[in-house]
Amino acid sequence: MFKKRLKSNIRQDQIIEAARKLVVKYGSEHVTVGKIAKEVGISEGAIYRHFKSKGDVLSGLADQIADDLLTGISDHIYTNSTSLEFLGTVLKNHLSRIQQRKGISFQVIAEIISFGDKKLNKKVSGVINNYVLSLKHLLSEGIKSGEVKEDIDIEAAALILFGMIQGLVNIWALSNYDFNLEEKYERLWEVFRTSIIRT
Repeated sequence: MFKKRLKSNIRQDQIIEAARKLVVKYGSEHVTVGKIAKEVGISEGAIYRHFKSKGDVLSGLADQIADDLLTGISDHIYTNSTSLEFLGTVLKNHLSRIQQRKGISFQVIAEIISFGDKKLNKKVSGVINNYVLSLKHLLSEGIKSGEVKEDIDIEAAALILFGMIQGLVNIWALSNYDFNLEEKYERLWEVFRTSIIRT
């Protein structure tokens, strides 16, 4: 039973990864269950054993993106770094993963939104809200530890950070990935950090 469940999870991951590639290549509206099946090398019927519909596959993809975005943020309690150092490292690690995958998470988020499914849009909105909430939490920790200015608008600062990352990734993708994402981020992070640090 355990082996069967493990095999099923592996197949689901393969289906989601195939959908991710196809969404970036063709856009969500041109991705069909048939194309996903062909990419994985299985029949359409095999897809339906794991997912009810294309929307269900995209929902699984949204879950995967949520894991990607939130990876590492909860690890702060296990590090010796300050809140601001940790926040800078988390964002840099996110950009490193984005660079390895050619910006895939943010492109997929945009494509899922363009798919026009209200339930999926709500889910993606929840993913982004959780990410921004995590950024707010780390900024709050910075205020408590005396690193960050007390009078800072935490929500605005978290949204600026999210916009900074998304905007940078968009410019990078539109320029055909012709600059180093992490290097550009370092300069942006320094401007942001300097504006909120308590002196």
